[in-house]
Amino acid sequence: MSERQEFQASDFAYLLENSSYDYGENETYFCCTSPPCPQDFSLNFDRTFLPVLYSLLFVLGLLGNGIVAVVLLSQRAALSSTDTFLLHLAVADALLVLTLPLWAVDAAIQWVFGSGLCKVAGALFNINFYAGALLLACISFDRYLSIVHATQLYRRGPPTRVALTCVAVWGLCLLFALPDFIFLSSHHDNRLNATHCQYNFPQEGHTALRILQLVAGFLLPLLVMAYCYARILAVLLVSRGQRRLRAMRLVVVVVVAFALCWTPYHLVVLVDTLMDLGALARNCGRESSVDIAKSVTSGMGYMHCCLNPLLYAFVGVKFRERMWVLLVRLGCPDQRCHQRQPSASRRESSWSETTEASYSGL
Repeated sequence: MSERQEFQASDFAYLLENSSYDYGENETYFCCTSPPCPQDFSLNFDRTFLPVLYSLLFVLGLLGNGIVAVVLLSQRAALSSTDTFLLHLAVADALLVLTLPLWAVDAAIQWVFGSGLCKVAGALFNINFYAGALLLACISFDRYLSIVHATQLYRRGPPTRVALTCVAVWGLCLLFALPDFIFLSSHHDNRLNATHCQYNFPQEGHTALRILQLVAGFLLPLLVMAYCYARILAVLLVSRGQRRLRAMRLVVVVVVAFALCWTPYHLVVLVDTLMDLGALARNCGRESSVDIAKSVTSGMGYMHCCLNPLLYAFVGVKFRERMWVLLVRLGCPDQRCHQRQPSASRRESSWSETTEASYSGL
C-alpha cells in the first residue's frame, strides 16, 4: 500500500513537471492539447527589423511633413481648400511617425513607458492613421467636384466650411480611437517574459477593431479615391492637352501609391483574422509567417507617410514656387533678393497641375 502511494505521488510530480499548462494571469481554463506556438524566430526578426525601419521612417517622415507644414503655413493667407487638407494631412502623418520611436523600443526590448503612455501612444497612432486616409478621401472629393462638376464647394462657400470638414474628420478619428483609450494597457506576457502595450479584452473585440480599421481606414477611403479619380481621368482624357495629361499621370500615381503601400498590410491582417475566426487552419509555420508578414507590410504602410510630401506637395508647381519664396526669404532678407521671386499671390493650390487644369476651363 505504501509503495503504491509512493508511486502515485512520484507519477503525479512527473505529470506536473511535464504538463503544458500555461499559468498565465488571465488563463482560467486547462489546455494541454494545443500548446502555444514558439515565437522565437518572429520575435528575433522584429527586434532586428522594426527598430531600424521605425527610426528611418521617423526621421524621413518628420522632416518631409515638417517642411510641407512650414511652407504651407508661410502662405496662410493664400491657402486653398486643398492646401488646408494637405496641411492637416502633413500634421497627421507627422504625429503618426512621432509614435514610431516608442514602438521601436517596444519591439527591441519591451514596453517600458507604463499604461498611461501606452493608451496615449496607441490612440494617437490610430487617430492619425484614420485621419491620413480620410483626408486623402477629402482631397480626392474636392478635386472631383472641381474638375468633373466645376463646383468649387469650399472656394465659393463660407471660409469656415473647410475648417469644419477638418474638425469633423478629426472628431470621427477620435471616436474610432476610443477603444485605445479604454482597453490598451501595459501588460506582462508570462509566455514571452516581457511587458508589451496590448489590448485587454476578448478576441472578439480585437477582431472587431481589425474589421473597423480595414473598412474605415482603408476600403472606404480607397473606394472614394478610386471613384473620384476615375471620373477625373475620364474628363481629362476627353479634354486632352499636355497639361491635362500631366495631371492624369499624377492622379494615377496618387491612387496607386496609397493602394500599394497599404493593401499588403490589410491582406495579411485579413488572413490573420480569418485564422482567429477558424476560417483558415492555424499552424505554427503559418502563424510565424503571418507575424513576419505583418511586420514587413506595416512598415510599407508607414512609408506612405514619407511619400505623401512627395506625391501631394513636392510635385506641385505652386508648392515649389512657395518653397523657393520661403528659402529666399530665409537666406536673403534684403528686398533686392525678392525681385526675381516667382509670383505666389494668386489663390491657387499647391496640389499640382490638376488644380491648374481645373481652374482653366474644365
